[in-house]
Amino acid sequence: MTTSQQCSLPEKGLGHLDESYGDGDGGPKATKGSDFKTVVFPQSIFAIAGVMSAAAPVAVAEDDELPGWWEVARRVPLMLAWVWLHLLVEDIANQRLEGAIIEDSNNKPWRPLPSKRITPEEARRWLLMAIPVAVGASAWLGALRSSLCLMVLVWMYNDLDGSGSDIWLRNALNAGGLMCFSWGALAVLAQGEGQLQRRAYEWILLTGAVVMTTVHAQDFPDLEGDMARGRRTIPLLHGEGPARGSLAVMVVAWSIACPAFWGAALWSWAGPLSIGCAMAVLTLMRWGQWWDEVVWKLWCLWAASLYLLPMFAEAA
Repeated sequence: MTTSQQCSLPEKGLGHLDESYGDGDGGPKATKGSDFKTVVFPQSIFAIAGVMSAAAPVAVAEDDELPGWWEVARRVPLMLAWVWLHLLVEDIANQRLEGAIIEDSNNKPWRPLPSKRITPEEARRWLLMAIPVAVGASAWLGALRSSLCLMVLVWMYNDLDGSGSDIWLRNALNAGGLMCFSWGALAVLAQGEGQLQRRAYEWILLTGAVVMTTVHAQDFPDLEGDMARGRRTIPLLHGEGPARGSLAVMVVAWSIACPAFWGAALWSWAGPLSIGCAMAVLTLMRWGQWWDEVVWKLWCLWAASLYLLPMFAEAA
């Protein structure tokens, strides 16, 4: 995927984020700006909207008052640290593999491994350190289960080639990975997974279904790269026409279903529904690299608008 495709989901799913590590001296560095646009910012929206929702997807105090903004703000740095650590694991796990190095040599030669700033063996050693740090931090922050689930999905996606074996398995792994990020970010902000109520898990599952049925929006701008790697995608397997039609239908359907799930005020439907309809029209009426990238960016904005919906929910 081109560097301009920046949104709320890691590029090509679990771990294919943009130039995220490698300082030129054989070691990793902080994830770059694209990671903040693709995962950190939208997952922050998801978590903050969840803990501040009047619909109580997380446990509230005995006086039934929602946590104050200052109380939430104090835990935001911890939530950001959790997300960043797991992004780092994903980045290294994906970019160290031979297939990813070959693809990046054509599409993103500036990345650490194709540019030979670090070797696959050095990346493997950094990964061996990053995983226990991320899991240990998760245990301390109250997000251990989401961390462990994410590690399993990253392993399945990359090392077991879940990304290339079956399109629906790939989409399920993509959705599962994003659900784990949502789960972990919300758990850290809510002071532990034990604070999450049934409504929170239902919302996480619903957003996972949204991703699984619409994430192929990211495939249209990168058809050539996917063909070069032999990656199976919905547009390549079923044709662009049916793939675009299914995307348009599902985006509009979810733009209605998600606000309805929260019983959100009617005015709050305007954001996701207007963006979703714009996506649907452009997907069907405007084909080509430039327009496909516009649609992918709109998908990102649309997903963020869905994440905000708990803020507009009626009290439980």
